Order: sequence, then C-alpha cells, then structure tokens
Amino acid sequence: MFQGMLLRILDRYLLKELFATFFAVLAVLLLITFGTETTKLLALAVEGKLPASVVFQVLLLKIPPALEVILPLVALLSVMLAVGRLYQDHEMVVMNSCGISPRYFQKMVFWFLLPVALLTALITLYITPLSYEKELSLVKEAQTSAPFAGLVSGKFNELPNNKGVLYARKIDADGRMLDVWIQYKGEDKDLILTAPQGQFEWIKERLALVLLKGKSYEGLQSNKETLTVQHFDRFEGYLPELETAAQQKVKGIWAPTSVLWNSERLEDKALIQWRVVVPMGVLILGLLGLRLSKTGPREGRFAKLFIAIVLYVIYNQLLVTARDGLSSGSIPLYIGLWPIPLLFLWYALYLPGKKKSKNVTATNDMKPHGGQTL
Repeated sequence: MFQGMLLRILDRYLLKELFATFFAVLAVLLLITFGTETTKLLALAVEGKLPASVVFQVLLLKIPPALEVILPLVALLSVMLAVGRLYQDHEMVVMNSCGISPRYFQKMVFWFLLPVALLTALITLYITPLSYEKELSLVKEAQTSAPFAGLVSGKFNELPNNKGVLYARKIDADGRMLDVWIQYKGEDKDLILTAPQGQFEWIKERLALVLLKGKSYEGLQSNKETLTVQHFDRFEGYLPELETAAQQKVKGIWAPTSVLWNSERLEDKALIQWRVVVPMGVLILGLLGLRLSKTGPREGRFAKLFIAIVLYVIYNQLLVTARDGLSSGSIPLYIGLWPIPLLFLWYALYLPGKKKSKNVTATNDMKPHGGQTL
C-alpha cells in the first residue's frame, strides 16, 4: 500500500514536469513560427497578393498546419528537457537506486504523449484540410467583395494567365483609380488602354473594370502595319479573376481525408500514409527524447539538444523522401512510409544490457609481505 502511494506521487510529479516543459516549449516554437508567418503574410499584403483585411484571420487559420509540423518536435524537446533535469539534479539516480526501472519511465512518457498524438491525428486528418479550405474561401470572398485589394498603386500588376499588365498611379479605398494603363494580350489582338480615371462596377452580376474618357491602341505590338487608335467616353471590360497564393498552394494538395481515401492516385495514397505517420511521430520522437535525456555527471542539461534536432531533421527528411517515392511509384505502397517510424521506434525503445562486472580476488602477490599491516 505504501509503495503504491509513493508511485502515485511519483506519477503526478513526472506528469507535472512533463506538461510544464511541454507547454513552455510549445509557446516558444509557436512564437517563432508565427513571427515568420506574420512577416510572410504582411509581405504578401504589401505586394497586393493578399487583401489586408483578412491577414489576421488567415494567420489564425495557419495554426493547425503549424501545429502539425511542430508538435512532434515539441514532444521530442519537452521529454528530453524534463527528464534531463531529473538527471542533472541527480533525482534520476535516487529513483534508480530505489528500484524504479527504465520501463516505468517509458510507460509514463507513453501515457503523457498519447493525448498529444490523438490531438495531432485530429489536426492532421481533419482540421488542417478544413483550415486550408477555409483560408481559400476567405481570401476569395475578400477579393470578390473588394477586387482592388489585390492591386498595388504605382506598380505594374500582372494579370492572371499572363493576360497582361495593369498599372494605376493611385488607388483609393473605394476602388477608384487615377491614371490607369492596361496592356491586354488576347488570342487574336493586342490591346493597350489608357484613361485618367477608372473604377470597378457590378454589371449584370459580373464585376467589370470601367475606364472613363480614355484611348485604346490596337496593333501597337503586333506585326500588322496598321495601328488603330480610338477614343472612348466609357469602356467596360471584365478582367480575369485574380488567383491568390493560397489558391495555388492548396490546389490539389490538401483535399479532405475522405476524398483521398477513396482516390486511386498514387499522390493521394502517399498523402494518406503521411497523415497517419505524423501522429505516430509524436510518440516515437517523444520516446526518443527519453533515450537522449540521459546525461553524465559533467554533461549539461542541453548537451544532446543538437543531436536531438539533427535526428528530428533526419526523420522528417526521410519521410518526405519516401513520400515523394510513393507519389512517383518508385516505392511500393505496401512498403510505404512504415519502415522509417519503425526503425526510430526500435532505437527509442532499445535498452542496452548492462555489462557484468567481474569479481576481482586478491592474490598472494597483492597481500602485504611478512604479515605487515598497512
């Protein structure tokens, strides 16, 4: 009874250390990740590729994909740092001397990581595809309601599908433009339009760019000898829909898991295996962190931190390479990604046996001569 009570106290103590370190490491990595993502999104907003009104919402939608990447690393570092502190403060030596086996710590780390792995599975299989879909619809809706948000004043804005270039010296908040210049490349004509004023209007339930009191030049850059110049009071034209960076990123890649499961394409089969292996990485890398946490008397708490990060990079790169091999057909589907996590799991759980110490007996040569006492 007394021993069981001590084990329960030890369980709570270890879980408290693990959770405290886990949330600390998670907070630091999230700050680093979202600092980088914020810089990228602000750069896209300045370039006009992302409406400024949805920057914060898009940033929130990037939380699930970021968690999918960093949660395995957080599991590795948190277990390594938490248990490493026990070694550094000699608490682990006391526990081992009391008969606490290494298998006990593996069991505790497993139960600590299991909820994290299940949360990662939920994020990978369901929430991440949903967040990309929501990001796509959000940006598309923002550009539909304010199409000029993707245009930057004083800059040559390329039209989608290499259809031409649009330039405006000034663009107001309501979409009114001054000194507009457009080069449009069609299949059978090359048209240049200039106008002192322009704006976006809804015409017959379609969004049109309206130019006022300008000129059109046709045949200026063609091989034709004739150049046609026309003056107009009002010109109405429909521009191609602006395609965002989010649309390009999610197109055909982050489909829902149910769609991938019923697909026969190799790329989709590889992506299904990837989404299953990522949650497994939380358990495997966490147990690997337990193995790397052991430090010697003169080794610091962060002595093996570099080794842990290198192993994490190797683990991910092997998975990415194997996923590309599955997509191209060079690796059979029945082999898949499974050898990589199984290899790292074996290394994480392997406990080398202790060397047997030999009993040294004193010989007559080692005894004092003549019965002398030392």
